[in-house]
Amino acid sequence: MLPIISIFIVSVTPFLIPVNVENYQEFQNAKFGFPIPFVRQNLYESGAGSYEGGFPHWFGLQMDVLDHDPEFKFISTNYLYSIIVFYFCFLVCYLLFRKRR
Repeated sequence: MLPIISIFIVSVTPFLIPVNVENYQEFQNAKFGFPIPFVRQNLYESGAGSYEGGFPHWFGLQMDVLDHDPEFKFISTNYLYSIIVFYFCFLVCYLLFRKRR
């Protein structure tokens, strides 16, 4: 059960946790995912190119498929490492909770 929970939580983090972009270089290579970023997106090409405000600014994963084709780079090793980190954190919490009983 813990591996399934870990996979689910890691899989939704790019959609739920925005990234703080400090400059235009990060704007073109934003890293999403927690605890280890495993999705990279060029926000300029994927729909946020009309942003003219200042930096730093928080951006979410751009999914505007009607006007622009979202460009993603999925890094599977970082995804696997993130799942492992969450799994071990949940496992330690579970074992500590069981020990307290």
